[in-house]
Amino acid sequence: MDVHCTTCSEPWDVYHLWHDAVFETELSHEEAETWQHLPRTEKLNERYRTLFRTAGWEFGSSVMNVLRCPCCPKDAKPNPDRLATKQALEELLGDDEDSLAATFENYRL
Repeated sequence: MDVHCTTCSEPWDVYHLWHDAVFETELSHEEAETWQHLPRTEKLNERYRTLFRTAGWEFGSSVMNVLRCPCCPKDAKPNPDRLATKQALEELLGDDEDSLAATFENYRL
């Protein structure tokens, strides 16, 4: 299942976002493995957001909402319509990341 970057539309496999992207950060292997088991509410605290940003990733409220990715051109901005739609879906679907990912895939978001 793929979700797309809000900025460049690059597709990203959901498995990669849940299990592999964290290993692209400066975290040690052990810290990255620990991150995978954190509650959703802690996975994107400011410390982790900063580490992801350094690796080229920016997320909305969930790692399913890719705002920017390592493939984005340096000065590119997120598509405002896609951004608003994805934020509304995050709010509507709440903590159900499986439904969020499926909805994003169905609408190529």
